[in-house]
Amino acid sequence: MTIYLVGTSHIAKESLVKVKRAIDEKQPNCVCVELDSTRYYALKNKQKKSMHVKLPIMQRMIFSLMKRMQDKLSRETNIFAGQEMLDAIKLAKKNKIPYYYIDQDISITVNRLMAKMSFFSKCKFLFYLLIGFIGIPVPGMGAPKELDLNKVPEADFIESAMLELKKQFPDIYTVLVLERNEFMALKIKELGEKYENIVAVVGAGHAKGIGKILEKELD
Repeated sequence: MTIYLVGTSHIAKESLVKVKRAIDEKQPNCVCVELDSTRYYALKNKQKKSMHVKLPIMQRMIFSLMKRMQDKLSRETNIFAGQEMLDAIKLAKKNKIPYYYIDQDISITVNRLMAKMSFFSKCKFLFYLLIGFIGIPVPGMGAPKELDLNKVPEADFIESAMLELKKQFPDIYTVLVLERNEFMALKIKELGEKYENIVAVVGAGHAKGIGKILEKELD
């Protein structure tokens, strides 16, 4: 069995190239994407309506700011956030390759996150989002590095960002990174029992963690 992980940035033009190259060159008999069905249909329809309208006000503010920041960055690259996932599915359909959503249901992730975050952590995260949105350097995070948003960040930058997230917001890191890495890795492992050649398109922040879990599980 061969598993090829494609680490992407959801707003980078390079991600679209990486996805197409991987599917064209690896010729998989299964394509996996870091989506659940809800997020897929939201992306496909470029859904503007919020999926968290029933959340308490602070949570709504957090998700609204996260969405605004993502939209702001998307406008800079002119790439709809998550376009590489849609491209992967489109290519799979074109080549008659089965494709699968491997991410945890978004409602479970959101509920887990809100339950795990303390009130202080929510306030701190909201503060970081606010000052980040208006372009003020975040206290304790050091000087921001210049990034080419059209490219997938280098491995050392991703590693540094993950370590900083774990340090500043361990609860967010656990739910959004560790738990989802585990979920997606096990989904890929299950699919590996049926398919011999798999291409899995995941965010660059997940690729290394998923790879380590798969190495351990398949050893």
